[in-house]
Amino acid sequence: MADDAGASTESDVTENRKPRDPEIEHSPVKGVNGKVEEEVQGSNTERVQSSKIVVKKDDEKKPSKIKEMWGKLELDMGTVMMMFKGSLAPVIGKRAQVTGFIFTNVAFTYGPLFPTIAAGEALIKQLLEGFLTAFAISTGVSLFIIPVSSRTVVFKEQTGYIQLIRATIKAQTKYLQSLETSDMFAPKEPAGDDREKPDDGKKGKKSKKGDDKSHPAANAQAMALKANLAALTGLHGKLHGDMSFGKRETAWGKLDAKDIDEIFTLFRAILVPLIGMSTITDIFERIAERRGWVEVPNSKFDRAESWEACGTEAKEKEKKTWNEIMKTLHEPFEVVTAAMDEGIEHAGLLLELIPKPKGKKEEDVEEKADCSKPGDKDFAKYLDKKMLDFYSKRGEALKTWARQKGISESQFNATKSPARGEDWTPDEAQHRRDQQQLYLILYLEHLLYSTGIAISNLIKFANRKVEEGTMSKNRFIFPGKRRLKKWIMNIGREDTTIDTESPDSAEAGTNTVYMGSGFNPKKDPEHLPPQTAWQHFGNGLRTIPHFLGSAESAFGFRVACATLTVGIVAFLEDTQTFFIEQRLVWAMIIIAIGMSMTSGQSIFGFIGRVVGTAFAMVFSIVIWYIVDQKTPGVIVMLWLFVFLEMYFFIKFQRLIGIFLVAIITQILIIGYELQVRKIGIAAASSSGQPYYPIYELAPYRLACVAGGSFVAFIWTIFPYPLTDRSWLRKDLGSTLYLLANYYSIIHSTVGARMHDTEGDPSLKTSPGRRLEKARHNIFGKLLLLLPSLKQHADFQKFELSIGGKFPGPTYDAIILRATGIMNYLTLMSYATNAWVNDDGALYLNTRSERRSEWLDALSALVDIVRPTSHGVTSILSLLSASVTQGSALPPFIQLPEPYDLSRRLEALDKGILDARHIEEPGYSAYAVLQVCSSLVMDDLARLVDHVKDLVGETDFSFKVSMSESNMDSTASERSSGKGKKD
Repeated sequence: MADDAGASTESDVTENRKPRDPEIEHSPVKGVNGKVEEEVQGSNTERVQSSKIVVKKDDEKKPSKIKEMWGKLELDMGTVMMMFKGSLAPVIGKRAQVTGFIFTNVAFTYGPLFPTIAAGEALIKQLLEGFLTAFAISTGVSLFIIPVSSRTVVFKEQTGYIQLIRATIKAQTKYLQSLETSDMFAPKEPAGDDREKPDDGKKGKKSKKGDDKSHPAANAQAMALKANLAALTGLHGKLHGDMSFGKRETAWGKLDAKDIDEIFTLFRAILVPLIGMSTITDIFERIAERRGWVEVPNSKFDRAESWEACGTEAKEKEKKTWNEIMKTLHEPFEVVTAAMDEGIEHAGLLLELIPKPKGKKEEDVEEKADCSKPGDKDFAKYLDKKMLDFYSKRGEALKTWARQKGISESQFNATKSPARGEDWTPDEAQHRRDQQQLYLILYLEHLLYSTGIAISNLIKFANRKVEEGTMSKNRFIFPGKRRLKKWIMNIGREDTTIDTESPDSAEAGTNTVYMGSGFNPKKDPEHLPPQTAWQHFGNGLRTIPHFLGSAESAFGFRVACATLTVGIVAFLEDTQTFFIEQRLVWAMIIIAIGMSMTSGQSIFGFIGRVVGTAFAMVFSIVIWYIVDQKTPGVIVMLWLFVFLEMYFFIKFQRLIGIFLVAIITQILIIGYELQVRKIGIAAASSSGQPYYPIYELAPYRLACVAGGSFVAFIWTIFPYPLTDRSWLRKDLGSTLYLLANYYSIIHSTVGARMHDTEGDPSLKTSPGRRLEKARHNIFGKLLLLLPSLKQHADFQKFELSIGGKFPGPTYDAIILRATGIMNYLTLMSYATNAWVNDDGALYLNTRSERRSEWLDALSALVDIVRPTSHGVTSILSLLSASVTQGSALPPFIQLPEPYDLSRRLEALDKGILDARHIEEPGYSAYAVLQVCSSLVMDDLARLVDHVKDLVGETDFSFKVSMSESNMDSTASERSSGKGKKD
């Protein structure tokens, strides 16, 4: 598992073929309002002594305005060094790089001008020398000037991961603290700058737009929490894609590929409960919506169940109850979150992922002796003590809640839910609402405790690496033979299976394990599996037409046609001279390097490249004249401008193509003028290109870029458009299909844990291990697809709408529901792990024999009621096919019945959910399962409704309703002889 954890087959992630920006925004984290949250930079200094929180405040000087500005720009030292590295190569080898870019186009368009073969060969030789020189310079700069490896990229992303975890924990704490006084079901709009200045038209419009996208029951703290979590999940997807590159490198360092894998696995264990804790905002929003306490536009899910029906007075009572609950949980939550924040910092320090803080001149010796701090040897024991104290006090918090509700243990146990089909009495309905509150409290506590345990495991891993001497010195690290073999064998191979190396069956003890078809390669509906050598050869031969018929090959054909649209001018006798004199070869280069697959990206790129080249034109003139045309000054100023422009090249990954064209155009303009100064006007004009001064050459370059970008746009929509909207629909269908597979795996995982048939997790052939690998692979793929959906949804806004409007809100709603289902399924898998985890050290306040007895009884009952259903997998697969093909859904889709585990379990065993079991670890896991399963069903119903709005429904039924007035009119017409005669 160490080799493959978190790493999926490379062939299915085409957008992650190269490592991403090594400088991930990890120091300051942006909130929803674009403000930089500086809180994650320092360690949390909260300490608990004698059941009181003592906050240690450091006397730090206020940062200077320059440092504050650098923080807002996220301009750290690593980014500056990468800017320097990126700006150095173009200045050193500007002529070599330019000839490298235009090798093919120049060779084909200038070839007919040469009278002899020898002259043409001389041109090819010169271009080849320039091409190779550019590669040599780039390689030398990459290797010897601030070298950055793929491992460095991974480590930088891990650093950002740690900082985002800390920021998310802080945002979660702020949100929970806001629930002590706010109305979580319908909070008032937060007072801010936009609210205080209603006369400002721009700000008011912006605020209104933001409000339309948020739920009426979402406050500022909830939105900030969701923003931090979105950044964390996005970074998790990036790290998942870059892992394979970092593990294949030969390096001089400390952590090897297995260590990187294990860190990623531990990070994932922290991410899952954090996702679950953030869903409490969604839960409150749904409660408010279902009970009709807020008005959600175009919502069809505001109908409360019979036990939920309550008025405004009940809402105020519910709000006050939750306010008191959160006040009760304030101190234990604040203590444990402070300890977790320091714990994640401690792990980062030991693994050298974050820099060590500078020593302070004055330290409190007494406090230093009493309290551990991040980086200390015994800090792991400090965190374990805090987590055990938190767990041991769970019962006190729940008893406090019961006293506030005026409920005794006997009263709570005596009241049961009615059987299905029976009416709810007022006492039974109140019992159900109280039980919902209890489950949500357990839900929060269990996930917070699980987050602390996951952080504790990360600390133990870091301590082990320090004790083993891994972090003491650097050494040569080589990739294993198996990893290299797998890499080479997977080059160009299509991802046809969830688990590429799963055999048909495996041995687990004395039992034979039969794996489902989901573990086998994807079937070809037109060919049976090959049996003979000739059939295997034929399968290999079929890859050639498959390659030529792929969407990528079709796009390559478009690029070739678009390039020749301009290039044909060079091959016609009447226009050949015009092509050379006006330097139209640069328009061909723009088409080749700037053409996009979709029209939305093409329009955006067209506008961006023209604007970027216009700035490059102005900058080139400034560079040339600001130093009075002195060659040394021009070179220095060119480097300075490229150095500053590399900031945008590094920070804005989506705009790389635009900044690339702008930087190259700037280098071309300055490089041409310096070349003319060196070799003279006569030699520069000998190729047929007239000399232009810089103030004329720069506008020519701008015209070439504009023309080339326009031609690229035309060939994007001709002969038929490739739109971001169609790609969005295709990727959304793929996401729903992966979600169906993910649900099927979760279904099997929960079933295996109920029957204790996962086997030995240390064996790669055990069912539990293989389910875990498949589950993690699909989870990683989903995290990669979701940002792609967001990107297409953003670019489609630039596309021209011909006909009706694009149903953007419907697509956004589908993406939201799919993301929610993925998160809740992940939580179900994570929570049920407590049913098979027999590590007694985690639950010291319960007896192991009592815990096992209760878990066995609960597992047997849950097995009978079956909390998961294969019907969900079928519905998700059906939705995927409908969205992908654009076909209508079949009529009257039967959704699985909502999970009401409490009612069904109580019908089997009235004592299974008594309050005396509240402190059982499995009871909290059951609460998570109950909450998540209900949310999955709610999201699935909403998802079906949204897809139905998108593609329609095959329903030919009709109703004939005739009013009395119409009947009277028809009767009078018949009596007067009107109408058709037989």
